[in-house]
Amino acid sequence: MRPAEKKILVVDDEAFFREEVADFLRGPRFAEQGWIVETAASGPEALEKLEEDAADVVLLDINMPGMDGMEVLHQLQERHLLDKTYVIMLSAYGVYENVVESMRRGAQDFVNKSEPLDQWIVRIERGFEWQDLQWRKQRAEEELRMLAREVGHDIGGTTYFVLTQRVNALARLVEGNEEGEKAIQIISQILARIKSLADDLGQVAMAWDTRETWHRETLDIHRMLERLLQEFAYGNPQVQIVREWGTDIPPVHGSRPQLERAFLNLLLNAGRAMPEGGTLTVRTRRNGDEWIAVDIADTGVGISPQAQERIFRIGFSDWKNGVKGSGLGLYVSRKNIENHGGHIEVTSKVGEGTVFTVKLPVKSETHEDAD
Repeated sequence: MRPAEKKILVVDDEAFFREEVADFLRGPRFAEQGWIVETAASGPEALEKLEEDAADVVLLDINMPGMDGMEVLHQLQERHLLDKTYVIMLSAYGVYENVVESMRRGAQDFVNKSEPLDQWIVRIERGFEWQDLQWRKQRAEEELRMLAREVGHDIGGTTYFVLTQRVNALARLVEGNEEGEKAIQIISQILARIKSLADDLGQVAMAWDTRETWHRETLDIHRMLERLLQEFAYGNPQVQIVREWGTDIPPVHGSRPQLERAFLNLLLNAGRAMPEGGTLTVRTRRNGDEWIAVDIADTGVGISPQAQERIFRIGFSDWKNGVKGSGLGLYVSRKNIENHGGHIEVTSKVGEGTVFTVKLPVKSETHEDAD
């Protein structure tokens, strides 16, 4: 159950204003609702407190000496704390540019410091409602993760092993019987599809596993892709592989299993799109100062505009060339990429091919490698 206490952190370098706000929010009216109010006089102090114990709502002054509110927002993003905190920016200069820039950097709301404190309450309560929704979403994802893991483990483990042994025994009994051998072949194909679906459910469970999400290390993206391409080449000898590696690609900071699975699923899709052969081009490049991009381009069957809007949804599969998918692979790829603060895009034309573009943030020097 979500804790009844609701924590607010007031961040402002002006002591009088900071304490005025804190004293107002500590009043009996709000204390009865479980509001706990703390303060910080600077950006570094706020970050230190949030690292130790996240706040539900942060009232963050934009204009502070040294590290200002915009830099604090950037650091919260870098340290993966924004998804845990509802940030309301404060400014004595309520200009439109401040609002736009704050929202662009991840703040959820904005208030002018000249407004009466009573008018801040609606925004703060909105932050608590956002936290409740986040908690419910996290709980639902955790329950789905457990379900996916248990079902995938059961079907892909003991059940698959027992059924495979029985089918092999039956195959020996019907050897030489054309109709029986054909039935065994069909059953074996169904079992292989069940095993593939079970494996994909296991990958969905990993994509939702927050422990795996934050187990990070420094990764050489070229080395990772090279290993995956070798595996792809073994299973797709009919496809020509073209590598176009950028020369200034820095490392990324992430979970090796999640990123490998994300790219492997994209490569598997490319192979399925070219059953008769074609060309796979994998390209790395810089995308501004803070991002790297990886393009995975095939010359396969392509994806219709209608399907492009749905391909990342759970259960969606729309192969027109007889190749069946579980409808989970692209969802897992997108979820794993988003877990790393990145995003994935697709461009395609039916009959000509598809390009998936993955954008990942460059490894920040503020990150520390996981043990």
